[in-house]
Amino acid sequence: MKRLSLVVLLAACSHATSESDVVAYLQAHPATRAQLVTKAEGRITDATKIHRGDKPLTLIGPTLDVGDAAPDVTVFDSKLEPVKLAALEGKLVVLSVVPSIDTHVCESQTHHVAAAIEQMPANVAVFTVSRDLPFAQQRFFEEAQIDKRMTMVSDYRGGDFGHAFGAEVQESGLLARSVWVIGPDGKIAYRQLVDDQGQEPDLEPVIAAVKKIAGQK
Repeated sequence: MKRLSLVVLLAACSHATSESDVVAYLQAHPATRAQLVTKAEGRITDATKIHRGDKPLTLIGPTLDVGDAAPDVTVFDSKLEPVKLAALEGKLVVLSVVPSIDTHVCESQTHHVAAAIEQMPANVAVFTVSRDLPFAQQRFFEEAQIDKRMTMVSDYRGGDFGHAFGAEVQESGLLARSVWVIGPDGKIAYRQLVDDQGQEPDLEPVIAAVKKIAGQK
């Protein structure tokens, strides 16, 4: 949270309110905090792209689309080692993004994406991205016996991935369920933002996109 935002809040509050009171309030109300950060950074919001059931959800964007260059962001593996997307340029990359692996739908999505690796070219790099702690990701990876060709990475430190891709949900502070395919040229070749965040992505067009980029039928 920028100090400027805190100063504005304090000015609007009673004289008895301290900065620590405001910080405590924002920590207890992540949605309010996200709204203030969004305004402070001059970012845009979009409540038309995704929802959960009949409840609209707000993406903090702008959200990247097909043809955009994949941003050079850093996520972290199970050993807390940085993984830079820029270092993957020249490779075909699939990013399966989930809000939290500790939910049934996210667990199922991760299993299905791992199983779909069999239908993809041998050199594709497949990642699951979430804001779960790397330790929780590793525990899940081992207990669920996920295909070792998939790598789990976390956006927990600074939220660079969600910010750069425009894939952060304002209401929860988590990442929007989605699948991204990045071509060897470093550009987004396919994007699927799941309309209903309570549902899994459709993997058939993902596999088709990967094969097309790889020159396979």
